[in-house]
Amino acid sequence: MKQFRKLFEANFKSTFREKSVWGWSIAFPVLLMVIFLTIFGGMNEGDSSFEAKIVTVMEEPNELAENFQSTLKHIPVLKWKKDSPVSRAQAADWLKDKKVDAVIVLPSSPDAKSIELLLNKEKENSALSQAMGGIINSILQGTNYQIAGVTPQLSLQTQYISAGNDKLKYADFLVTGMIALSIAQAGLFGMVSMIEMRRNGLLKRLMLTPITMKTFGFSISLVRLILSVFQIVLLTLIGVLFFKASLHVNILSFILIFIAGTITFSAFGFMISAFTKSMDGYMGLANIFSFIMMFLSGIFFELSMLPSYVKPIAVISPLTYFANGIRDSMVYGLGIMNSNFWINIGVLALWGLATFAVGAKFFRWQA
Repeated sequence: MKQFRKLFEANFKSTFREKSVWGWSIAFPVLLMVIFLTIFGGMNEGDSSFEAKIVTVMEEPNELAENFQSTLKHIPVLKWKKDSPVSRAQAADWLKDKKVDAVIVLPSSPDAKSIELLLNKEKENSALSQAMGGIINSILQGTNYQIAGVTPQLSLQTQYISAGNDKLKYADFLVTGMIALSIAQAGLFGMVSMIEMRRNGLLKRLMLTPITMKTFGFSISLVRLILSVFQIVLLTLIGVLFFKASLHVNILSFILIFIAGTITFSAFGFMISAFTKSMDGYMGLANIFSFIMMFLSGIFFELSMLPSYVKPIAVISPLTYFANGIRDSMVYGLGIMNSNFWINIGVLALWGLATFAVGAKFFRWQA
């Protein structure tokens, strides 16, 4: 125990003195979470999630055009650059200068067959273009019913059902994803000290002492766990206090998935240290793995939004299953009896065993 205590103190000090630990494991996840929640989650739940500034063009005044204009006025998400219609040239200039998001050219006569929606070319595939198209199509459908004298019999009523808290929102999704990412970052970048210890011969000297490598490895793992606990507390407090995230935690499943993820990504970091001989090489390789998993593991967005050709990477990424496990235990409150829990644990265990085995095979204790 005395040997373990001394090793733990040394590893603890060396870890928390390392600037890269504070940068990649703490400051970077916090910064990412705040940026994404500010942009997509919003600091105020009362803010509208969609808003478009528009203007209309009425080339020839007529009853159909005026009725369409009146209907548009009652749509709250549409903000008007000018209440009355303007010329097509003026509207086009405003659209090019990005002073308006969309221009609606109203029917030129009661017998007109179409309505033009003018959008900026750079926003062709944006959510705004899709939303504006849906709004105009909805109004046109209602107008067509009126002209044909048809009364619609069916209407759409949308409800959202959550597997966990009914108040589930993007803040809950992102906070738990960032907790998983921060723990993964701590493991991936946390073994950089092994490179320096090997370079200056400290690892070789340790092997000549009565200290066993198991004791050495356990002390490092315990420091990683403490760092991860600090990350969880910090990110959770920011999410709950500033972004109103609501969590529904199952303690047992969370602890188990937390331990499994911490060990797995520490093993991943150990494998990276086995294939690099310098700190620059280690950081470069760790960055590659980090960024690939960061954006292809459902941290910021649902996996269903990914293109089909990159989904296979998400399916094999350990961070995908770690993020799912953290969300299941912190947001949905799912326990260890749920099948998804064991799938997440199983995949993490396989990754942990595989990366540790590869690292142990190729790791060199001296430079």
